[in-house]
Amino acid sequence: MTSGGQVDAVASDITEIAEVGGDMELFLNFVKCELVAHQGVWVRDKQLQSLQRVEPKDATLLGAALFSGPVLNQALVGSL
Repeated sequence: MTSGGQVDAVASDITEIAEVGGDMELFLNFVKCELVAHQGVWVRDKQLQSLQRVEPKDATLLGAALFSGPVLNQALVGSL
C-alpha cells in the first residue's frame, strides 16, 4: 500500500494486477490501456506515463461515456 496519494495508489495497483495476472498467465495489454486523468495531474510512474492519456470528459468504456461532457452529449444526441 502506498501513501503518496491517488496517482501512486493507481500505479501500485497496476503493478499488483500485472504481477498477479502474470502468475495466472493473464496479461495487461498496455498498448490498449488508457490513463483517464486531467491534464494537470502529475504522473511520475514510468508505467503510467507510457499509457495514452485521456481527459475525463472524453473517456468512454465500451462506447459509454464515463463522465459528463462532450462524449456524453454526443452519445445522447446520437441516440435520438
